[in-house]
Amino acid sequence: MNKFLFILSAVCILFFSCNFSGDNSNDYAYYKVAPRTEDSQFSVSGSGLKIDMISVLNTDAIVLGEDVESVTKNVQVVPFSMSKFEVSYNVWRFVYSWATSDLRGNKKYTFENAGAEGQYGDLSSSKLFNEGGEPQDEGIPVCGINWRDAVVWCNALSELCGLAPVYFTDSDFKNPLRNSIYAEGESPSNIPLPYGNAKATDMTSLAKGNVDNPYVNKNADGFRLPYLYEWEYAARKCEDGSFISGRNAPGDKTGPCNGSSKPTLMDEIIGIEFVAQSKVAKNYGWNMSNSMQDGPNKTAAGWDDRNSACKIPANGGMRIHKQGGKLPSKLGFYDLAGNAYEWCYDFGSPYDWKYEVYPYKSMKQGGYNASYSYFESCYRRADPSYVKTGGLRLARNAE
Repeated sequence: MNKFLFILSAVCILFFSCNFSGDNSNDYAYYKVAPRTEDSQFSVSGSGLKIDMISVLNTDAIVLGEDVESVTKNVQVVPFSMSKFEVSYNVWRFVYSWATSDLRGNKKYTFENAGAEGQYGDLSSSKLFNEGGEPQDEGIPVCGINWRDAVVWCNALSELCGLAPVYFTDSDFKNPLRNSIYAEGESPSNIPLPYGNAKATDMTSLAKGNVDNPYVNKNADGFRLPYLYEWEYAARKCEDGSFISGRNAPGDKTGPCNGSSKPTLMDEIIGIEFVAQSKVAKNYGWNMSNSMQDGPNKTAAGWDDRNSACKIPANGGMRIHKQGGKLPSKLGFYDLAGNAYEWCYDFGSPYDWKYEVYPYKSMKQGGYNASYSYFESCYRRADPSYVKTGGLRLARNAE
């Protein structure tokens, strides 16, 4: 009898220590570490504008790409802070105007794109609203920026707020990256490239210190783009310490975004009920099936989303919505599903990529004109750094 109990115990230990992600390169245990979070507000100097942040102060490991990508990666997550909402055009425009002012002399910033106050239309005819103009509303996520604009703008915000910039052109961290244009002075190219007219020289540079591959001061206290592991942790981690599947929308425990999918082995073990996603996903984000509808009269960020400025040209069609109009992730982050696409810092390479450079950057998440299948927490796009299809969410090292 004792021998039988010993064998049974050994089998149980082996079973529950297995790596269910399909990636056996590292040991990964599904132990539950209940997260500890802290809310804060950061004031943008001289503007009256505020950025809501959530700090995740105790962390464990996560499997990037779990249940979605054929190659996954186990990452130990360190404490971090991330903005509760996507960056609004109001905040973007104030920082942009300050950074590009002639009064800044040789510390003046240069951007390839001025940003837009939202976006509207379907995939084939999407248009930017109020591109480069003064804000007409409040709380609409900035759109129409590329990865280069995003990292340079993060540096500008850091300097404006008296924080140390993160991205530099030199390894000594003396020259902050202040120019998002890869080659100034070039005329637009006639070469047909996706997402508009890129410049003839506007390809990805792999040189270290260039705008596409800056030196990163990982100890700086300034603002930066989130790393993929931070973004996915914010999307998938639950209050009890468990993770939702990478196939689920951020915060949604009910089932995969793709209705034809089956529950994973871990879903069955934990006892997650499988529900047709079309009945649930609409509650977690704006996408092609619901973004033409009005939002609430008061979003989580405090905005009236019924008659926003971005709605006017859409004429009842698909459009970007104001911050915080849908349900958040379990840690309290809004609009991780749908609305504006969000640039992350990481390369868009496979997770087993062995080299230090890659021509594409990662972008999360399914947008206002995409289908529910792109709501998957582990879904990511890989785009050249010069395409102006994204918005952004801020991150910082946890204090």
